[in-house]
Amino acid sequence: MERVGDVANEVWYLLLQGGWVMLILFLLGQVGWFLVVERWWTYRSEGKASRGGPNVEAELERGLASVRGQGERAMKKKAREILAPGSHRLHRHLGTIAAISAAAPMLGLAGTVGGVMATFDVITIYGIGNPGMMAGGIAEALMVTEAALVIALPLMVLHDRLHARAERIEAGWTERATQLIRAAVPGANPVVSNEPDEGVGNHGYTVQV
Repeated sequence: MERVGDVANEVWYLLLQGGWVMLILFLLGQVGWFLVVERWWTYRSEGKASRGGPNVEAELERGLASVRGQGERAMKKKAREILAPGSHRLHRHLGTIAAISAAAPMLGLAGTVGGVMATFDVITIYGIGNPGMMAGGIAEALMVTEAALVIALPLMVLHDRLHARAERIEAGWTERATQLIRAAVPGANPVVSNEPDEGVGNHGYTVQV
């Protein structure tokens, strides 16, 4: 418990030294890492579902089988209806993670400018004869800059990894939908893609012959 208290005190000291910018960076970092863990768990759950439990591929099999007798066009429409919500679910929060990783360096720059301004205020009042008086502003500038980079760089890398994981999962879904339509309609050569389609939304799917 003592070690936990020491860590909490150290964090509080850094927040006080960095000022309001450090507090915002701290909150953004917590939100960013929470969303990263949430996305990782979501993709991990999708992977487990693909090896056994209910998932989009199983829903595709049931949905396409229910409209198989209505022809190829009906199967394409059903595939779009099933894939669009899944795509939206996969990409949820990825934009927020990217925004946090981009905003953190800008906030760090704002903190750096604030620290430098504080240093010049001290110089204006006391001159340059006492370096200790200027240390507070310089420390604020450096700590905020470092904190911003520590937050931004890992989130940037993790966002790219998570986005690539989402794309791989989507590719598996679209490939499965294409296979099911080809198997159900002899002679058809459908291509299921995740390009936007009219009435489907930003992450809609089109199925083309």
